[in-house]
Amino acid sequence: MTRSLTHRTPTPPGTLTRRVVGTPAEVAAALAVLRESGRLMFADRPHQHADGRVTVTVRFLDTARTAPPVVRRVRRGRVIAATAITTAAVGALAGIGYLAAQVAHTVQRNAPAVVGVVLVLLVLAVLLLRRKTTCGGLHCSGCQH
Repeated sequence: MTRSLTHRTPTPPGTLTRRVVGTPAEVAAALAVLRESGRLMFADRPHQHADGRVTVTVRFLDTARTAPPVVRRVRRGRVIAATAITTAAVGALAGIGYLAAQVAHTVQRNAPAVVGVVLVLLVLAVLLLRRKTTCGGLHCSGCQH
């Protein structure tokens, strides 16, 4: 945990003075981060508290914080619509393929019965077409019977 100090002495511009308070491991980690980043200018000697906490006053360079990178907004509406249309098209094709496979399987399994029915219909059609129209026994004016 760091605390801002009131400055008793003027500090150079671009530097910050903070008090780091925590367990010895936490303070050592904070100092290591500052030292490895090359920003640490000064670290006071640690002051041990009765409850086991340690306090260290540090002075480090305040690097200019850059603005976070601009996040490009994705137009999710178009992506969602394209996904929905693609999903519907794939689903329709899968359904048509499934039905075609079922019809083909049914025809293949029942081919002898289908062929028999078609042959019976053909024979009936031939017999009915060969029959000539004749008077059914009731005489009409157009009948020469």
